Amino acid sequence: MDRYDYINSITDFLQGRTGMNFQKAIGIVLKEYNTYKKKTYEMPDAYGGDQKNDGWVVEDALFYQIYAPARDKKSLKHDMQDKFSEDLGGLLERVYKKGLWGGEVKEFVFLVNTFDNHLPEDSERYFDKEVARLKEEYNIDFKHKVVNVSYIFDILSEIADVNVLDKIDGRLKVNSMVNYNAVSEEAMTDLILKISTNLGSKLLDKLMNKNGSKDYNRVSSVKKISINKLDDCRDEIETIISNLDVVENAVKSINQDLLFENKFERVKEFIVSKYDDLSKDLSGVELYRKLIEEVVECAEYVDNETSAEFLVVYIFDKCDIFEKE
Repeated sequence: MDRYDYINSITDFLQGRTGMNFQKAIGIVLKEYNTYKKKTYEMPDAYGGDQKNDGWVVEDALFYQIYAPARDKKSLKHDMQDKFSEDLGGLLERVYKKGLWGGEVKEFVFLVNTFDNHLPEDSERYFDKEVARLKEEYNIDFKHKVVNVSYIFDILSEIADVNVLDKIDGRLKVNSMVNYNAVSEEAMTDLILKISTNLGSKLLDKLMNKNGSKDYNRVSSVKKISINKLDDCRDEIETIISNLDVVENAVKSINQDLLFENKFERVKEFIVSKYDDLSKDLSGVELYRKLIEEVVECAEYVDNETSAEFLVVYIFDKCDIFEKE
C-alpha cells in the first residue's frame, strides 16, 4: 500500500464509526500525527469527566471537540449548533474561570462525523457569530474550525513516513477488517436505511393509489416455512416475500457503489455466519427472531426492526439460511 492507500482506508474507516468509537479512533489518529510532529496530544477519559476537552495539543493550546451523531439525522444542523455552543462555552468557562487546561485556548476545532456527506450549510454564519460572542464575553481571541473527516485526510497527507500511516492503520485494525472481509456497521446501516427508504416510498405509493409493478421473483416454496417450524410467522413472512422488491432495489442500488461493490455480499455473509452460530442452539421462531435482533444490533445506531426482518427474509428466500425444502 502507498501513502494514499493508507490515508483513504483510514478516513473511510473513520466515517463508519459512531459515538465513543469515533472519538477513540480519532484520538488514535491525532496521537500518532502529533507524535510525528513532535508535539504532545492528550485525550482525557470521557467516562471520568473530560471537562469539555475531547483531546488537546498541549504545546499549541489546541482543543478538539469530537461529535459523532446518529447518521442522517434531519436535525443535524441544529444539533451541531447546540453541541458547538454547549461544548465551546463549557470549555472557555473551565479554562478562563477555573484555570483548567493551562488557562488559555488558542484554537478550537469542532470535528463532526458527517459520514459520506458534506457539512450542513451555515448560511447564517452561526458558528462565527457564536465565537464572536464568546470572544467578547471573555475578552479573548482564538481561532476556530468546524470540520468533518476531510480534516483528518488533510493532516494525514502531511505525513511523509508511510510507516507512521501503517502504525495508525494497525492500531485502528483497518487492515484486519478488510482482510477478514468482516461486515461493518456502515455497510449494514446503509443497507437497512436504503430498505427503509424503499419501504416508505412503497407505502406512499399505496396511499396515493399507485399500482407500481413488482419485479421480484420468489425463490423458495411455501413448504420452507413449515419445514423450519416458522408457521407462527407465516403470515408476516409471506407478506414480506410478496414485497421483497424493496430489498432487491436496495441491493441493486448499493451494488452500484464503486467504492464498495461487495457491500451486500459482506452483509449477507455476516447474516449467514450469525445464522450458522445461532442455529446450533436455537430453531424455529426463536431462531428467526434472534437473527433479526442480531441484525438490528449490528446496525448500532439504526432502530428499524422491520427493515432488518425484510433483509433476513430476503436471504431466507434466496435459500442461504434455514433448511431448504
